[in-house]
Formats: sequence, C-alpha cells, structure tokens
Amino acid sequence: MQKNISEDTQPFPLTLLMSKDGYLNDANKPIGRRSAGSSFLDAYLNFGGNKIHNIVAPDPEASRWFDAKAQAVNSNSTTRSIGIRNWGITAKKTGTFHFPDPYLERWAWRRMLYGDGSISLVGIMHTLSSNGVQKAMSELSSAPIRPWDALICTSTAGKKVVEGFLDRQENYLRWRHGATRFERPQLPVIPLGIDPTIWTTEEDPKSRKKRCRKELNLPKESRLVLIAGRLDFYTKFQPDPLLRILEQLRNSSQPTLELVIYGEALNDEQMIQWKRGAKQLAPSVPIHWFPGKNRDISAPLRWASDVFVSLADNPQETFGITPLEAMASGLPCLVSDWDGYRDTVVQAGESDEPTGIRIPTRMVEGLGTPESISCINGVLGDRPAIGLLSQGIAVDYEYLKQGLNQLLENEPLRSALGKAGQRRVNRIYDWKVVIEQWRALIQSLAERRARAQQAGLTLKPQLPPCRPSLSTAFGCYASEILDRDWEPPAPSAEQEADRLNNPFQAWDQTLLTSYGPRRRGWWLKQGLVRP
Repeated sequence: MQKNISEDTQPFPLTLLMSKDGYLNDANKPIGRRSAGSSFLDAYLNFGGNKIHNIVAPDPEASRWFDAKAQAVNSNSTTRSIGIRNWGITAKKTGTFHFPDPYLERWAWRRMLYGDGSISLVGIMHTLSSNGVQKAMSELSSAPIRPWDALICTSTAGKKVVEGFLDRQENYLRWRHGATRFERPQLPVIPLGIDPTIWTTEEDPKSRKKRCRKELNLPKESRLVLIAGRLDFYTKFQPDPLLRILEQLRNSSQPTLELVIYGEALNDEQMIQWKRGAKQLAPSVPIHWFPGKNRDISAPLRWASDVFVSLADNPQETFGITPLEAMASGLPCLVSDWDGYRDTVVQAGESDEPTGIRIPTRMVEGLGTPESISCINGVLGDRPAIGLLSQGIAVDYEYLKQGLNQLLENEPLRSALGKAGQRRVNRIYDWKVVIEQWRALIQSLAERRARAQQAGLTLKPQLPPCRPSLSTAFGCYASEILDRDWEPPAPSAEQEADRLNNPFQAWDQTLLTSYGPRRRGWWLKQGLVRP
C-alpha cells in the first residue's frame, strides 16, 4: 500500500485493540476477517494521519509487531501501548476504541469501569452465521450499549441481518418483561476496502494478458474462467453446479474454455476432494491449479483471465473481497446475487454503470430450522451447519449458464465491464476513500457522546452488575460486614513477613502491594488484629 499521509490530514482519534488474530493474515490458512483486518490496518497506518498510535495489546509481542509495522510506514511514529487490564485509560484519551470483531456487548460491560460517556466503542462485522456471533447480536439489547457506539456493517444485507437479531430480541424482551425502551448502536454501512494500485499497471491490457499467460504457462488463445479465494465447499461455495456448466459449455459453445483455480483449501483432505470432484464433473475442462499462498501471482492470474466467477451460497459470507480485487484488475464479475456482492457488483439497469452479472439465488422458507436446533443443543458445529445450509441455497442454474456464455462470447462487453469495475473500485472501495468514512463516523460518535454528557445522560464509573465486589455479591455469607472505614492499627512488617513464610501463604505475591480490604481481612485471618 502506498504511503499517502499528507501534512494536512487530520489525526485519527482512535485506540486500537491490537490482537494479531484480527490483523495478521496467514497465507497458508487464509481467513477473510484476518485479510480484511490486515488491509484495514495498512490503511489506518498509511491514510489515518496519526504519528502517535494508541493501542491496547494483550502481550508485548503484539505491541512490538504493531510498532514495527508503524515504523515501516513512518519512522517518526510513536506507539503508545497499554495492557488489557487498563485498556480504558488509553481509550479515554482518544475517545474511541476499535476492536476487529462484532462483540460490542463484551466491551460495553467492561466500559462501565470508566463511565460510558468517556468512550465510544466501534466493532465491525465479518461473518454473522456462527453461534457465538448470533448470541452476541441478541445480547446487544440487554448490554449497556449507547447510541455513541457503532457496529460497522460491511454490507447492506449484513445490516439487515443485524437489525433482524435486534428486532427479535427486543420483541422477546417486550413480551417477557414489558420492556419499552431500547438503545441500539449506530449501524453504519461502511464497506471493506482494497488498494487498487496492487491490481493495476500502465501496460496495455491485451499485451499484459499475453505476457502473464506466457509467464504463468497458460494457453494463449483459450478463454479462461478464474476462481480465486478459499477453497471450501462448506463455507464458501458449492462448486458442483458451476463445474457441470463448464463441462457443458466446453462441449458446446465454448470449446476453448479452461478453468483457473487459485486458492488454498482448509486442509489436504478437502483439496483432494476439490481435485477429484472437478475431474469427475468437468472431465473435459482443462484446469490450472495455483496455490493461494503464492501471493506474487495474485494479480498476474487476474490479468491473464477473462472472467472472474464467485458464487457464494452460504450465510458465512457477508461482504466478499475477491470481487473488488477482480474489478480492480479489470475483470468482469459473474457472481451470485448474495449478501455484499449485491452492493459491490453492479449489473445492467441499475444506478451505476455495470461491472458484471449477478445470478439470482433462492432458498425455501424454513431452511435451517433443524440445523439451528442442533446448534442450540450443542450437537452441530458452525462449519458443518453452514455446509448443510448451503446445500439448500440455489444459484439459478440456467441463468448462470447463459450469463457465463454471454461473457465468454463477447470480448467488448468483458472489456467494458472490466473498465467500469476499475472506475467503481477507485471511486468507492479504495481505502483512501473508505478510511474517510471511518473518520466521519468517529467524529459523529464523539459529537453524540458530548451531547449526552452535557445532558447528564451518561453513567458514572462503576462495577457492572454482573461482576460486583465480593462483599456486595456474597456479603450475606459472612457473620458480619465491617465498615469500609474500619482502620485497625497495622501490624509490623516483621509480623506480616513471618505469617507469609509458609507454603500456604507464600504463593500470594500481591497481598502486601495495597492497603485495602483484602489485606485488612488477612490480618484478621492471621489474628494480627481484632475487629
């Protein structure tokens, strides 16, 4: 990503939870949320405008890792890191705390320690289909979420899913408890972004295609269909219908059709299944397999291809970054009319110039009821459940066949769609553009927070009701509760050291670091003072 921090860029008042699990992508095991997090982090460092970075790091290694990335972008930058225990201290300095997941409810309870008017929480959705995430969405209605918090929705469809969870839970609470008032976080639709410069060159597209095919040992004159991304027919897409159609086209109207597959499977077993299934269903289609871990060929493979195909057909997908990469590369997109693809890929007759074709998708009402029951009872995991559900989600077979054939037949159409895709990515999905939507969101949340503080609508710092002090929660266990102001004469340091000098006490290294209720209670336990 280019380094484009201008001198007049306004600082980005944001504290980041620096979990490497959210930002460090593994080429051998690509995961969409990590890829998205890695891309966002690059954008923040390059376009955010901060020279001082405030982060919350769960361990020193994460802090060093982030600082190295920040220094690579700007050697004059400073990283201010704090541990999880005191996360709110640095979050209060910037006013906004971002974590790379949708678990707003966790941090909302933790924020009570600092007062909810001092910090805005900003999470982001990735997949919404897992048990954990669905439970978290429902718990937003009873967690101390405030209107100056936000859950960034990466697609319009994803926002509708979140609103559905909130509607159902609020309706339940109205029925169960007569609840009448709910506060929701802001749900802005802000897409993921990419760096378009990775996917473009000044070279003439036809010359570039010829060069890339030669370098990649791909046929000169064939019409190449590209599949790119994680190869998982449980949680990405079921390739069976596409392979059957490719076989039919190869033996009818598209005798030079060939398939390029670029990606990594979840494991060796699924890769074997992919290759065996492709050979069985499309025996006459030449298939060129390229490992997804080889990132150096990511752009050349797209430049060498004619059509990009992605037929997401399961609830695991929410946004989908690969169509953006294809459009940025100048490729026309043939995608399912599903989740975020509906936002990113425009087809003829819509408000913007078309960049591809979206294939209608259908499911039967009631799909997923048995799987939900099994997941609730803990007898079915997320991945197999998603795999079962995708079997009942159809991508229109005939429409897909016609659309693919249309694109392969019409080179001027492919060129026009590809150029329109590049313009669309540059205008909407370039991180330089997307990051400004983040900046506007943060400013909006700060203004909401300030108005609430002025109106006296915020909560003072306190322990959350789900985790009070022991004397509050379990004080009824004791015979007597001594007043918090009880101050007996302190025993000598020698007496304390003597009582600590045995295996039953020496393990407690923090006992003598503060003069509080625990230490005073220990004096009573040891008979060093009287009540």
